[in-house]
Amino acid sequence: MNDDHALARVLEPLYESILDPSRLDDFNVLLGQATHSHLTGILGHDVACGRGSVARVAGADPERMAAEMRPLNLNVDPWVSRAMPHLATGRVFNTEDLLPNAQMRRSDIFNAYYRQFGVEQQVAAVGHYDGANSITLSICRDDRHRLFDEDELGLFQRVVPHWVNAYAIMRRLDLLQQRVESLEAALDQAPMAMFTLSANRQLLRANAGGERLLSLGVLHRTAGQLSASGWQDASLQQLLARATLARPDGQAGDVEKLVVQAPGIGAIAITAHPLAPPLIAGDAALLVFAQPVASASPARLEQALHHLFGLTDAERRLAVAMLQHADLALAAQACGVAVSTAQTRLKVVFDKTGERSQPALVRLLGALNAVC
Repeated sequence: MNDDHALARVLEPLYESILDPSRLDDFNVLLGQATHSHLTGILGHDVACGRGSVARVAGADPERMAAEMRPLNLNVDPWVSRAMPHLATGRVFNTEDLLPNAQMRRSDIFNAYYRQFGVEQQVAAVGHYDGANSITLSICRDDRHRLFDEDELGLFQRVVPHWVNAYAIMRRLDLLQQRVESLEAALDQAPMAMFTLSANRQLLRANAGGERLLSLGVLHRTAGQLSASGWQDASLQQLLARATLARPDGQAGDVEKLVVQAPGIGAIAITAHPLAPPLIAGDAALLVFAQPVASASPARLEQALHHLFGLTDAERRLAVAMLQHADLALAAQACGVAVSTAQTRLKVVFDKTGERSQPALVRLLGALNAVC
């Protein structure tokens, strides 16, 4: 078997393990065969306390290895302690360079641990080191009279950059998964109703608040899409269409807002927030919030607008009316002023808040209202 073929055979399960971690077991087995190692493993080291952990191992019972490692302080291990000052992602350590086997065999930790698993030589590659924890890929030889030769070490060295890259991807995916799970939990616990929609406006998900509005009949799931009752549905569909419509510059549409009437609840403010363009058809493209207007706190919002932007009483009333009605004419009517007067005041509000459009202002007001 030539080196290229052996390398490809080893790397196949390594990269497949990014999506299927169980393939790391096959990777360890094939790496052991290619380097004639009796034992291969992926091990962790908590540098602060000196404790080790066993992630994957081939050639030994992982539970037994973990149990034997548990009482050890790796920081006093002659091999490990010599490597620690030089730990870095991608670094490769050969125990023969750290402390030759003939000297290591006289240490207590060799007899307490390494001898139990026949480890006479170990070559380890650091897949990740963050200053506190390391994760290493190790190959071990059980014959003290036959060290790893040049070809075996060369193959391992060729595996190392792939191991580092694959592990970095695994860590990134794991972090993203944790964030997704946290986001899912946050959405479910949020009191505001939330919905995620695809680019063709299919309803992908509703949090607990959203499901409540659906169960009450305030909003509906019709043919897989979010809809409203009666004549208001046309306005809702237009809002969703505008929010998902791409602009000439290739960016997504702006935040859109609509107020609908819900029997028994009153007015419901619906905002549609475009997300980044979906990578795959059916991915979430729109985040929709629905909040009873009665839950808004005009007094606290007005106070925040005065404190943050220095808006006058009249300007604050107009801003709150804009949040409640999302329409300048209706906001002017609610404030008891002419539309032309409201337009003049709105320009001042734009200047003071730094916003330049009604949808952007509504977005700002909605964010402030959520924390007031």
